[in-house]
Amino acid sequence: MAKQSEHLTQRQRQSQRIMREKSARKKRRALIRKAQIACGVLAVGLVAGGGFWAWKTSFVSNTLAAIHNGMYQMTARSGFALESFYLEGRNRTPMQEITKALGLKKGDPILQLSLQEMRERLEKIGSVRYAAVERELPDRLIVRIVEREPVAIWQNQGKMALIDDNGVVMNDISVAGYPSLPLVVGGQAPEHVGEVLALLASDKQMANRFEAAVRISGRRWNIRLKDGKEIKLPENNPEKAWRALADIQQAQQLLDRDVKVIDLRVGGRLFIKVAPEENPGATPGAKET
Repeated sequence: MAKQSEHLTQRQRQSQRIMREKSARKKRRALIRKAQIACGVLAVGLVAGGGFWAWKTSFVSNTLAAIHNGMYQMTARSGFALESFYLEGRNRTPMQEITKALGLKKGDPILQLSLQEMRERLEKIGSVRYAAVERELPDRLIVRIVEREPVAIWQNQGKMALIDDNGVVMNDISVAGYPSLPLVVGGQAPEHVGEVLALLASDKQMANRFEAAVRISGRRWNIRLKDGKEIKLPENNPEKAWRALADIQQAQQLLDRDVKVIDLRVGGRLFIKVAPEENPGATPGAKET
C-alpha cells in the first residue's frame, strides 16, 4: 500500500486527504445528532421519573419544564420538526375546525406533540365520529377522521341543526345542503330519531307524504304530513300503528280525503277529525272507525 501511495501525484494525495476529512466530518455530525436525540429522550425520562417530587417546588418544576422544552427544541433542530400533515376522511367537516383542533405550527418539535390530546380535540367536533393521529418521522403527521352521517334535521326553539343516527348534534355543518332530510322537532327528538327513521323505512308511499315528526312530552310522536294532516302515534309500538295506517291508506285512500287529524293512540282503534270544509255549517267532530 505504501508503495502504491508513493506513486500518487501530489494532487491525488491532496484529493484523498480532502475526502477523508469530509467523511470524518460527516461521521461527527451523525454522532452529534444521535447524542442530541439521546439527551432529549433522557431528559423526558428524567422529567417523568422526577414528577413525584418536582411538583412541590415551583422553581424545580419550572426548571425541569425549561429543560424538557429545550431538549425537544434540540430534537427539532436535529430534523424532527413538523413540516406538514396529511388529512384523510374529511368530506363535510369545515377545514378551519380541523386546523383549530390540531393547533399545529410549522416547525413544532414533532416528538413533543401529544397525539392523544389532538385526537380528543378532533372528536369534540360535532361532525367527527372517530379520529386517529400518527407521527410519520421525521417531520409529518398523519390525521385520519371518520365523519358522522347526517340523517335528519332537528328543529328546537327556532334553531335548526343536523343530527346523526345516534342523535348527536352537528352544529358545525349548515343544514342548507341537506334539504331532503326528514325534520324532527322538540327538545328530546334527537335521541329518538331512530324511531322516525324506522317509520319512514317501513313504507315508501307513507314516507313520501311525510313532512315532520314532533316529539310530544318526551314520550311519543305526532307526524305532520305535507298536506297539513296530523297523525298522532301511540307511545308504545308506534311503528305497528304506522303500518296499520299504511294498510288502511292502501285499501281506502283515507289520506286522500278531507281529514285533519288521525289519532292512533288507542290500540286497535282509529279516530278521525274531519276538516271543517267537509261539513259546512257544522262544528268539526271526531269519527271512530
